[in-house]
Amino acid sequence: MAYKLAARNGTGNRFRGECAGRTWFDHLFRRHCDKFAVRKHTGASLARAAAFNREEVGKFRDVFEGDYTEHYPPDRVWNVDEIGLIIVHSKILQVVGMKGKCQVGALSAAEHWSMVIVICSMSAGDSYIPPMLIFPRTNMTETLMRGSPPGFIRKAHPLRWVQTHLFTEWLQNFITRTASTELSPVLLVFDGHFSRTHYVEVINSARKNHVCIISMTSHMTQKLQPLDRMCMGFLKTHCASAFGKGFFTKKGI
Repeated sequence: MAYKLAARNGTGNRFRGECAGRTWFDHLFRRHCDKFAVRKHTGASLARAAAFNREEVGKFRDVFEGDYTEHYPPDRVWNVDEIGLIIVHSKILQVVGMKGKCQVGALSAAEHWSMVIVICSMSAGDSYIPPMLIFPRTNMTETLMRGSPPGFIRKAHPLRWVQTHLFTEWLQNFITRTASTELSPVLLVFDGHFSRTHYVEVINSARKNHVCIISMTSHMTQKLQPLDRMCMGFLKTHCASAFGKGFFTKKGI
């Protein structure tokens, strides 16, 4: 991020490989030693438990309920979150078999642990943006989108998490569909993942197109993320039910 900021501002630098090095970090640390400290990281579960406290929640509430929400009607306040849907569900329904038969076999796919990442967004006014589907593969094929609702964005990437360039593409689609302007800006709330908050292109694009972004405090999204609290659980439940009934096989999705 330091290199991208230096390149955008046109400041001279001696970075190698388009990345700030250890020397730059040491100088930065020395100048701001009163703010930084080197510590060992802790497990996510402990961090989540420690981060979710009255003081941290109060800070986020003061930011969100301050001057921000007073200038945005419900239909201009949006939340975005992603969820991973397992392609082959692990929960197997019980079946009726003949007595004396010890085992009832069932075919198992090799993609047992593969997931489709879904980026969802919804406003407080009950409107939504068609999701982006990220399939766990290198190349995209239209066969995977057969039977899908119109407006869905399809992408392919072999890794299991949202890459920065994919989120940037989603943001461009979000800006187009919400038609944010200076007279009608948009407030977008998301978690503090590095693909969103540490990427200059995302910040510049949001600022240029009148999208105000608020990032949630780390390790608190499981309690404060609206989509995570209300919608994602139902989506997983209905997907599991559809897999169990063989819906996807019948409809060819």
